[in-house]
Amino acid sequence: MNLLVGILLGHLVGDYLLQNKWMAVNKSASNFKCFVHVTLYTLSVLLFTNAWDWRWAVVIFVPHYLIDRYSLADKWLDLIHGRSLRDFIINGKKNIPAELDRENYHALRGGFTALVYAVADNTMHLLCLWYGAKWLGLAMV
Repeated sequence: MNLLVGILLGHLVGDYLLQNKWMAVNKSASNFKCFVHVTLYTLSVLLFTNAWDWRWAVVIFVPHYLIDRYSLADKWLDLIHGRSLRDFIINGKKNIPAELDRENYHALRGGFTALVYAVADNTMHLLCLWYGAKWLGLAMV
């Protein structure tokens, strides 16, 4: 299997199919819960890339742990004044035009914010995997 396809499939399985609500909700507040999630994630990427090397495992584990434990995607969105989750929680019901249905607009705004966060988070993870694989010299074909 192509390494890029393995990275994508391992990422999707590890970050979505193997991550339950207990992990997703608590990983930024608990070292243990983040560790459990990132260990399963790392095993998923190792399985799909079929590259059983301890250096590759470290390249998968460490950035993923840091991104998830410290909510780096949200910090990035704050830095660029994007649609961060923190900003939505603080300001989500402010500046809604009076002619709009406030509750439905708030829900739509929250959904869009969550989508932007998910894209930023996935981009960070995939960039780390891609450049980590290149750094280690893993075959991309």
